[in-house]
Amino acid sequence: MSEQKTSGSPPQAINKDLRGARDMLEKEYNLKKTSWDLYFKELCEMSDRSAKEKQFTTSESERQQNRGLNRYRDVNPYDHSRIVLKRGTVDYINANLVKLERANRQYILTQGPLEDTVGHFWLMIWEQKSTAILMLNKLMEKKHVKCHLYWPTETGAEKALKLPNVKLTVELVRCETYQNFVRRWFKLTDLETKTSREVMQFHYTTWPDFGIPSSPNAFLKFLQQVRDSGCLNAEVGPAVVHCSAGIGRSGTFCLVDCCLVLIDKFGQCDIAQVLCELRTYRMGLIQTSDQLDFSYQAIIEGIKKFHDPAFLDSEEPILLNNDTESHTLDEPPPLPPRIQSLNLPLAPKSDGNLSLNVRAAHANGAEDMDDLIGDKLSSKDALNNFINQHDMIRDAEVADSLGSLPPLPSRPARDESDSDDDYLHDDDDDEDDDDDDDDDDDDIDEEYETINEHDAEPIDSHVPTTATTTQPPHADDLNANNEPSSPPAGEQHKINGVDVGQLPASPENELKRRKRTEYQASLEQKVNDIKRKQRENEDNQLAAKKRRSLLTYIAAGVVVGVICAYAYTKLG
Repeated sequence: MSEQKTSGSPPQAINKDLRGARDMLEKEYNLKKTSWDLYFKELCEMSDRSAKEKQFTTSESERQQNRGLNRYRDVNPYDHSRIVLKRGTVDYINANLVKLERANRQYILTQGPLEDTVGHFWLMIWEQKSTAILMLNKLMEKKHVKCHLYWPTETGAEKALKLPNVKLTVELVRCETYQNFVRRWFKLTDLETKTSREVMQFHYTTWPDFGIPSSPNAFLKFLQQVRDSGCLNAEVGPAVVHCSAGIGRSGTFCLVDCCLVLIDKFGQCDIAQVLCELRTYRMGLIQTSDQLDFSYQAIIEGIKKFHDPAFLDSEEPILLNNDTESHTLDEPPPLPPRIQSLNLPLAPKSDGNLSLNVRAAHANGAEDMDDLIGDKLSSKDALNNFINQHDMIRDAEVADSLGSLPPLPSRPARDESDSDDDYLHDDDDDEDDDDDDDDDDDDIDEEYETINEHDAEPIDSHVPTTATTTQPPHADDLNANNEPSSPPAGEQHKINGVDVGQLPASPENELKRRKRTEYQASLEQKVNDIKRKQRENEDNQLAAKKRRSLLTYIAAGVVVGVICAYAYTKLG
């Protein structure tokens, strides 16, 4: 790695200087470790005082038309170092050019793109001639959206991301998944000049928000991959570094990289001074004392690792090399198959019948099932997650004994009075909720189709049960769940000359039919409860909105009355 070797000095002198710098930093780290929070607070106060003395402003980010382009209200770019867009009607983006001249480093630190700023983000990359994106966060963290998906997930020109507002297209060329990060290659095309460039993305996937990576070694290996790509060299445009706010994890990356360059170049480095200097370009770099602590650890360890041939020559194994990103969008992995309850033994009963011993399954699943119903399930995803867990419901609802079977529940026909349109409101938010409800109904209907298809399958592989034939569903009634009617007398099908109706039903077949019956009834009840809670939530939201409007009118009337009374007394 040419960046880390000082030309013109013998290797022994370099190693001696590096050992001295490492020992000094270790000593400084150990001395300040007992009062680390206080040390971090002092650094923050020092940089804040410097910003006030130099009168750094953030007026552009506070303009009315630009406020909606900021992800966080308290993270604004300084005016003197902000990136100015040249094409289009908007010249603002929450991004700063951060430089450290003596380290020959410059970066663009920015927030995770919003849905409305994806075009601005790629336009900035094109205009600044950046060759790489360093993404240090996941799209979703702790159930909160931290960044909008700003790249295409499938290869090919037909799957490219089209940005007509800025006249650019983004095409995914290749994707490689490693243990701690993902590397993607994009083809960025300018529709005005018909020219294209290659842009790489290094997506670090194991760095928690407000936290630190699992180990310095994993982070240093990521930094080595970034350096080896050449995207940090001075000959190319500045690399775009972002997390969610563009200050915490992004600041940590820049601090570690710059300090390691300075140590290689000069044999020493004042970490606090470097941090304060970087903060003069973008406010709030490094958000927590833990991130500063990790920076020290990574710098101390990097002095050794970046001059260790074994570390530098070790290649990061590729876990997945594909053209589509089925496992890189921060989605949870698929649930494992539920095999515990399916392998439960059959327990004998005094009446000779058999039943499943599902007490353990009920104990494991009942609490989660109650939580699902107790929560506010007002979203499509919540409803889908509930329905997808039907195996748990089915196993938990099986009774310990086989009694008389209740009739299959009939699904009431949907009419206008029973539709979700009765709960439409004039505001846009409520209309969006109703669209989600319609999607929920589609998912539920698909579940009913699955149930009906399962009922139509023969239970016994040797003797198909056609004693109760299921009529083909009408095109407008695919989701009906009524009990199939028996065929007319004299029309019973025969198998090998024996009426199927005379065949005795085995306990196993009876148990399977009972399980399907009770599962259908349970699912119907659960779905009705979910819809009822959705409607109650919508009614409560509408009532609260009306109350707020009424209070606003009353307050306005009181203010107008007071003003009129005051004017009357003064004029009278």
